[in-house]
Amino acid sequence: MKSIIVIAGFFVLFVSCKIQYSMVDGSIDASTFSVDIFEELAPKAPAGYGANFSNFLKDYVISRTKLNLTVSNPDIEISGKILRYDTAPLSIQSDEKAALNRLTISILVSVINNKDEEQSFEVNLSQFSDYDALEDLANVETALIEDINNKLSQDIINKLTSNW
Repeated sequence: MKSIIVIAGFFVLFVSCKIQYSMVDGSIDASTFSVDIFEELAPKAPAGYGANFSNFLKDYVISRTKLNLTVSNPDIEISGKILRYDTAPLSIQSDEKAALNRLTISILVSVINNKDEEQSFEVNLSQFSDYDALEDLANVETALIEDINNKLSQDIINKLTSNW
């Protein structure tokens, strides 16, 4: 008798539990998008960074939204410019040496929503990542760029979905 009650309890629990999954784009009224190559205006940016960021952003949007990448007649057109790519010392120690350095990347993003012009926008975004001052930037730059690209791409998705 106890086993029947336990089994019935598990059954009720199992049937009553529901897992819902949704992507972050519930408020995007579009099905396709395109990303133009970001223009490199920052003199210190690595060669090809604009194209690399554009490709990263495409993959990011595809993996986190229902939007499909297209080259013709997209519902949402994303373009932009790399405005800043700089390193600066941070956390100056008593011996006037930096304990940390900061890589900062700033971009200007333009989004044209061809289905709802009111949801089009242009915004400046900036993100950074810190690294140990004893490290050579060349040795950590790839990981820093990956971190910053993730943050910038998330900012763009947040702006697309929040209408702020």
